[in-house]
Amino acid sequence: MNKVTIFSISKSYLKILLLFLTMNGCGANELGDGTLVLDPPPVSTNLTNVKTWEWNTITIPPYSYTSGMSFGPGLFVNAAYDTMGVSIVGDNMKFVLNPLEPVPPMGSASPHNYRSEIHTHPWQINHPLGTEQWIGWRYFFPNDYVIDTTSPITIFQNHPGIQGLSPILELEIAALEDPSPAQGGEIQVVNVNDRIIYPVKPMAGDTLDVVIHVIYGLGNDGLTQVWLNGELYHDKIEQTVLENYPWGGNNKWGIYHHTFKNSPSDVQASINAGAGFVDLFMGTLRMTTRIPGHPEYKLNAYDLVKPGQ
Repeated sequence: MNKVTIFSISKSYLKILLLFLTMNGCGANELGDGTLVLDPPPVSTNLTNVKTWEWNTITIPPYSYTSGMSFGPGLFVNAAYDTMGVSIVGDNMKFVLNPLEPVPPMGSASPHNYRSEIHTHPWQINHPLGTEQWIGWRYFFPNDYVIDTTSPITIFQNHPGIQGLSPILELEIAALEDPSPAQGGEIQVVNVNDRIIYPVKPMAGDTLDVVIHVIYGLGNDGLTQVWLNGELYHDKIEQTVLENYPWGGNNKWGIYHHTFKNSPSDVQASINAGAGFVDLFMGTLRMTTRIPGHPEYKLNAYDLVKPGQ
């Protein structure tokens, strides 16, 4: 992740370059053969600003489908409509989604269950432009997991908090040809500008390690980086907020089967594919949020939030 760049230069220019680097505050080391090695960029080591949620130390109070429940601290259950759709099992957060059971209450917006998620609390947090976040966690796909080639499934959202608007950033499990050339099951990054499919395809029994780094900004002031299983796949300077709502949003984890909300035919297609029932487990969650002026703003915090620690 942190690359050391090596420049080979003639010794006649070495002293001049070393003097220039010293005057500009950059470190450098000289090897015995005259090769100059530039120091890698600084890495964040400050744990005091990292929030950590270890599930075996946390309890979720009973919650209803209409109002959810805060827990954590700093998290909130958001389920439609299963009141057991989100639970803690040992060291893991467990998300369960069955579109048919339990039967949604009369008058519900959807005739099927379609969401089992948690999100940061309070809602509509409205991070100012320039705020950066590093977020890391691990997903476990159980042995009975079946890839749904008929419908995409969102497993992470960053949402502006305005009802009716789409998320700013998503991780989705792709369906067949959605987008092309997906065969179904691959992880895709969805943002305000595009949808990009990546060659990471969790199977039954697999884990998926995720680290996200985002800087909230308009135009070229924003940055999105996504590591999947330790490899940086998505690394783009890009818009990371909505034009009319210029702030960073709320993070959400779990299962959002959005096509189930309005399409009984999609529910039936998933059931026919053997993928109507979805389980997903989540390991320890870590997140750090920094604003301009923070002493470690824009320092590399990957190792502070990476899964498996």
